[in-house]
Amino acid sequence: MKSLVLTLGAAFVATGCAVKPVAISDEIHNLRAAEDQRRLFDDQDAVGPPLTLPAAIARALRYNMEYRTRLMEEAASLGQVDLANYDLLPRMTAAAGYSVRSNDAFGVGYTPSGSISTTPSAAAEPKHFSDSLTFSWNILDFGLSYVRAKQLSDQALIAEERRRKAVQNLTQDVRNAWWRVEAAQRLLPEADVLLAELNRTAARAKLIESRKLLPPLQIVAYKRSLLDLEQQISARRQELALAKLELAQLLNLRPGIEYSVATVDRQDAVPPDLTASIEALEQIAIQNRPELREEGYRARITDFEGSRQLLSVLPSLSMDVGNDYDANKYLVNNRWSSAGLNLSWNLMKLVSLPSIKGNIAAAARVDETRRLAVTAAVLGQTRLASVRYRLLTQELAIWDDAVSDDVRIVGYLEASRQVGLETELELIRAKGRSIISRINRDLVYANLQGSIGRLYNSIGLDSLPKGAESEAPLALAEVLAKTVQDWEAAVFAPGPANTQIPVAVQPVAGLAGDDANAFTGALQRVLTLAKVATAGREQAAYRIESSVALQAPGISGQLSSMKFKLLDASGAVLFEGEQKSMLMTPVNTEQWRALGEGAGYRVIEPVRLHLARAQAARASQLKAPPTMPVNTDAVPTASALGAKAVEVQLETAHAVADAVKRAQNN
Repeated sequence: MKSLVLTLGAAFVATGCAVKPVAISDEIHNLRAAEDQRRLFDDQDAVGPPLTLPAAIARALRYNMEYRTRLMEEAASLGQVDLANYDLLPRMTAAAGYSVRSNDAFGVGYTPSGSISTTPSAAAEPKHFSDSLTFSWNILDFGLSYVRAKQLSDQALIAEERRRKAVQNLTQDVRNAWWRVEAAQRLLPEADVLLAELNRTAARAKLIESRKLLPPLQIVAYKRSLLDLEQQISARRQELALAKLELAQLLNLRPGIEYSVATVDRQDAVPPDLTASIEALEQIAIQNRPELREEGYRARITDFEGSRQLLSVLPSLSMDVGNDYDANKYLVNNRWSSAGLNLSWNLMKLVSLPSIKGNIAAAARVDETRRLAVTAAVLGQTRLASVRYRLLTQELAIWDDAVSDDVRIVGYLEASRQVGLETELELIRAKGRSIISRINRDLVYANLQGSIGRLYNSIGLDSLPKGAESEAPLALAEVLAKTVQDWEAAVFAPGPANTQIPVAVQPVAGLAGDDANAFTGALQRVLTLAKVATAGREQAAYRIESSVALQAPGISGQLSSMKFKLLDASGAVLFEGEQKSMLMTPVNTEQWRALGEGAGYRVIEPVRLHLARAQAARASQLKAPPTMPVNTDAVPTASALGAKAVEVQLETAHAVADAVKRAQNN
């Protein structure tokens, strides 16, 4: 009965102590959320002036939470090493106890003859106190603890390499996002204005369609082209807008905070040449990449693990030295010292020795194979980064030409409209293509800058010296800028200077005074827009001559005949053309300025063709052959095809413009 009661009591106590899930209250969750937000953003320096790229990287390294997590992991690994060092010390155990019995520990014994003593006796008090201080050292445990400490020290070094990798990845991500934000700041306002203009043009096209002023197929195709432009601009705009949010997240800025980045004037910037050989970069990558250094430490950890397994097979030798005390009054000696030496050996472990050796060899082969695989990946990434940079420099040159061509097309259409050709609808399409080309060009430039960061990353460049995280953001930005500048000077060389060959613009024949100045100035402005250097006749290798003849006024205006020539220094004619336009009477200076722009857009392609040939000959340091007259209209080059495309667009735009005019009059 008594045992049953005890059992039921134990069951009741166990049931009362059972653990039940307790949910955290919403109030505690809200307090935690508020505290987390305060700790995330309140202790940061103000953003301040527009962020340069080094300043943005410095701020990310200071406040980015993922990078700070890497720092905490490294600190925790170092703490594990310090803790493991204490395991190498001998053990010193202090113990104390108090013993109580409900009765005396009497007992009887027996004599050597086998008879039992009839008088009970006791050698311990019912209540007594005891203590001891024991010093013990196990040599096998010491060896295993030493190996474990070495493994933990290598783990700390692995955490350091992972911190380096986090710095490199964060630097690359900030670099990619920063250049996109820089492009967004310049292009998004223009894209917004153009989208609004596209919406107005689309509404005007709907009016034309409703009044049936143009053939249905033509107006529907035109509306569809406007919609395509709007979709393309919206997609590019979205990509640029998201870049600012991405950069804010990398910098750990409070959501919704406004900031800006420093703008970069890259009007005449030439991408630097990658002068370092790929083989040299690959050698640097193999030596510096954090992943490969981590694999080296992993191999050492595997070696230490093999040593630990072999040590566990050895016999265990322990030494004990202690000092004891017992308050039992029946003891003759209440205090005594003791020492011992113990040797134990698990002989069954000897059987597993061949398996242990096989396991060690297999682990070493795995480490070696993994290291070789990482090495192959590093070599491939380095070569890929260098090739990607060179390809992007070529792609950037293509987009620079595309932007230049689109700007000239827009200028040509505007000039045509100013002399009486109503091309408003076609002009908006040209503007749309121009802004898309500019966005694409700047995105390619951002990718080019990102490829430089990828090259840094692929070779394991340490842009941040160890311990520099504690510096203020401004000082940290200076350190980063200096490190990257020194590395770029060693790996890159300035791109080839754009040694332009100047062209002279001769005064127009047939005009005088303000009309002549407006015509010549507009022609020269088109050359400047196309990045063609101009100079006086004595310094120029080519010259442009033009003349204008104006017929008598007619019913619809005055017909003008404009002729232009491109000549070399010897006076040989390289290109000549003629353009006739109907001018509104009375003819004013603005119309002559528009004609000058039209002449510039007609002559710019032959100018660029001959300048490219001359610059190529100069770059190759070869003597150029005598220049022969070339009829550029006979060869369907890409530039000529572009000019033809403009003429076709103008012809199509005339009909649309007339329809718009009729719609407005109605």
